[in-house]
Amino acid sequence: MINKNKKKRIVIIIPARLKSIRLEKKLLRDVNGLPMIVRVAQSAKELKLGRVIVGTDSSEIFNICEKNNIESMMTKSEHNSGTDRINEVYSNIEEDFDLIVNLQGDLPVFRKELFEKTIKLFLDDSVDIGSAVCDLKDEEILDRNIVKAEVLLDKSNSGFAIDFVRSPPQQSNNLYHHIGIYIYRPKILKKFIKLPQSINEKERSLEQMRAMDNNLKIKLVKVSHNPPSVDTIEDLTKIRLHFKKNDF
Repeated sequence: MINKNKKKRIVIIIPARLKSIRLEKKLLRDVNGLPMIVRVAQSAKELKLGRVIVGTDSSEIFNICEKNNIESMMTKSEHNSGTDRINEVYSNIEEDFDLIVNLQGDLPVFRKELFEKTIKLFLDDSVDIGSAVCDLKDEEILDRNIVKAEVLLDKSNSGFAIDFVRSPPQQSNNLYHHIGIYIYRPKILKKFIKLPQSINEKERSLEQMRAMDNNLKIKLVKVSHNPPSVDTIEDLTKIRLHFKKNDF
């Protein structure tokens, strides 16, 4: 149990696999003069929430991080998921933390609100995993690349996840755009990676369904800003334009 009266010890781990399907070597793509993975890690360090580590299977990413004073660690290449890579990094650092943040390496722009609100979820001792949502736009409802979270939000705009989907169910008034940030208690991370993949996880290609199907409680908080991820060359062009305009 986390002592609610003391500051939480937090480590932000960024899983960084070099191979990417839709945009080749996207974590090395230039974003305002820096490789994307460096841009993400530097933004995380600027939050001053705790230690920031990049875990990667690529010596190219490792060397670029080291060159830019980003702590990094080489990991096995055969990991099936970013969560497995995060667990390897955490298992090899000689320091204990209260919370482990899984930050995606293709989110070069985010606000501190995202982290602060998600961390506050852990004032509730029943929370196993914390994540975040924002409003779902009409044009995103049928987009299978946009993960939707079904959740009942209370007056504090936080509640436990009911389901995660890519295609919207026929009836639901409680769908939100899921933001790919996860925060774990260390014991829950260790438990999660030992669980076999569930049928829902395989069918939906959504790793969080493994947690849901094994009764791990995922609490979600609603935030005002959706950090844009980079999956395509069009996404990259938009991000570069945002940086040029300083439009954040």
